Amino acid sequence: MNQNALIVKESELYIITCACPKLNRTIACPLLEIEHLSFKEKIIWVAELNDEKKEAILTHHENCKKSKK
Repeated sequence: MNQNALIVKESELYIITCACPKLNRTIACPLLEIEHLSFKEKIIWVAELNDEKKEAILTHHENCKKSKK
């Protein structure tokens, strides 16, 4: 994966961490557990994730977007 693609994925992760694009998270959403955190706490939480966890969240997000159409 090229550098630009990585930047886009990382940006999308921060965006969806702050707010669900569909306005509500499902019970299966891995970000539901941090919904109560402040903006700053969410940013710190994402920054501390390993690449595997980040990829899992983004994969869930893509699958969720497809299922909510």
